[in-house]
Amino acid sequence: MSTDIPAREADGCHHPSTEEELARLVRHAKETGKQLRVMGSTHSVWRAIVTDHFAGAATPLTELTVVLDRYTKIFDRQPGDLVEVQAGCHVGLSPTRPVQARIIERPHDSDIRQPSPWHEGSWEKSLTATLHHRDGLALPDLGGISHQTVAGFISTGSAGGTVKWSVHEAIAKLRVIDGNGEVKELAPDGDDPDWFRAAGIGLGLCGVISTITFRCIPTFDLVGKETVSATTLSDDLDFYGDRRLSGLPTLEKFLVDTDYVRLMWWPQRGFDRLVVWQAQRAPFDPKRQLRPYREIANLPVASQVAAAVVYTVLGHLDEPEAAVEHLLYLRKSVTDVDWKGVGAWLRRFITPPVDPSQPEEEQKLFPWLTALVELLKGERHSPITLGAAWILVVEFLVTASDDVLAMALRLPLLREVFKRLGTLVPENIATVLGLFVTTGKDGAPVTQEFCDRGFLGLPMDNQMDDLLMPTWFTELWVPFTPGDGKLQDTITRLRRHFDADGTAAGSYAATGAYAFELYVGKADHTFFLSPASGTHVFRVDVFWFGKNAGDPVQGFYKQFWDLLEPLGYRLHWGKFLPAPDPSRPGRLTSRQPDWEKWKAVRARVDPSGVFLTKYWSDHLGLHR
Repeated sequence: MSTDIPAREADGCHHPSTEEELARLVRHAKETGKQLRVMGSTHSVWRAIVTDHFAGAATPLTELTVVLDRYTKIFDRQPGDLVEVQAGCHVGLSPTRPVQARIIERPHDSDIRQPSPWHEGSWEKSLTATLHHRDGLALPDLGGISHQTVAGFISTGSAGGTVKWSVHEAIAKLRVIDGNGEVKELAPDGDDPDWFRAAGIGLGLCGVISTITFRCIPTFDLVGKETVSATTLSDDLDFYGDRRLSGLPTLEKFLVDTDYVRLMWWPQRGFDRLVVWQAQRAPFDPKRQLRPYREIANLPVASQVAAAVVYTVLGHLDEPEAAVEHLLYLRKSVTDVDWKGVGAWLRRFITPPVDPSQPEEEQKLFPWLTALVELLKGERHSPITLGAAWILVVEFLVTASDDVLAMALRLPLLREVFKRLGTLVPENIATVLGLFVTTGKDGAPVTQEFCDRGFLGLPMDNQMDDLLMPTWFTELWVPFTPGDGKLQDTITRLRRHFDADGTAAGSYAATGAYAFELYVGKADHTFFLSPASGTHVFRVDVFWFGKNAGDPVQGFYKQFWDLLEPLGYRLHWGKFLPAPDPSRPGRLTSRQPDWEKWKAVRARVDPSGVFLTKYWSDHLGLHR
């Protein structure tokens, strides 16, 4: 029996540093009937990653959780621009703890391209930085973030926003450990090509990926721009397909022809904004004057703190005490933020009104609350808009002390404020969102131009903090062939759904208060279980603020899974999936043309089900 394995440490996990140690852990799991899963940067849905009963140090001894933070070597460049890397190496920016629990920096000016204090090591220890600085090489495509380990990134089928290149096509070889603890080197033209095609996007179920060998390309720069405008005033593309005389490219042509592109659509009633991020490759020029992209142009920390509080309030309009509790938790976790500075940032918009005529004790503590309630009731005529009302609430929640916030939980007046805001949000959501998504006058485009190294510019969302702005999403991949009208059909269906019954309340129920991300992916002929298997895809990301009340799987997401069902979408395996439905066991797999081949490989390489969890068993209809 394989008893000589890396010890289980205080975090409840095993941390091997060699391939042999990793293989011994798998052999030990097989021989003792234990379940084994490998944890990367935890960017995917939690249950998709961990063992059935993972609980850190309290995890049952019948389960093994493996973390590859000591298995991160990048080997020397081989002929043909091949580079082999161990599975635990991060693609780019690497967190020191799970992404959901990262802290943020103090709100001061800094170079966003420099390492941040919450990250282990630096860019220079990542795969992409090493390729660039050491070898003059790059990967052809990257996702919107680069926190993931290399194995985690490919295992769920992740991709960037382009139909011209795919990181999957750059994978030349894999070393994989099967359910018996045996190591095998796999290649698309090797002696077991089906295992290669199954293991690449294997969800951790077709063996443990030990190393990946990439066929790299010469490093490149990225030159691009971002515009923010009213959707109907975009000067980049004809988004709705109703401006044919404008000379602008159609949505499909724009997405297909542009090297790299990402759209953020805010379709809310009376708002309807479009953020267009686009970039082209340029030859690497060491003398190029770089202008890194800034996702949040001004005071990024203060802006994210304010947005986090606003979205927390929006997600708990029926239970203000929960919003306050979340803020208290945020304060304990985010220890280095100048909260008073955030309040000062908010005060740039408005000075809180004072109503000294009110004698109540709570009015003495918060003189503007009573005035705000009267304003929201419509009993006081004031130039203060709903947007200003939100600023007041946010400033109070941000700047009040913990003791005052605890007291606020007991104030009927605060509950009344939330109640009134809740009734007015659908009619005035544009005012609220306008604080954070700004355009030129009357929705005219505003433009930011940028240029950067490719490996730094492509992961544009690395600047968003996952603790302040936890964003959950389900990602629908709609298959399309250029010219078939599928992209425009998708937008038409979504726009009709967002317009709902013509009322503000109906529209708000359909859109929520967050954005929708739109981009494309290249047809994948490399791996069986790719959501882009055999076809280009138009990807629709439905965002959900992670601190909202409720369950998006049972609520918000379901409307989009049902709405786009006729388009035959597939789903990103690492994002939220519909709850398993015994009456539709093949809902997730029937649209994958190579599902039966993948399933046969999984049964062959892990006959004892060492890697199989209840989550994947239920969702995919698999059995040990």
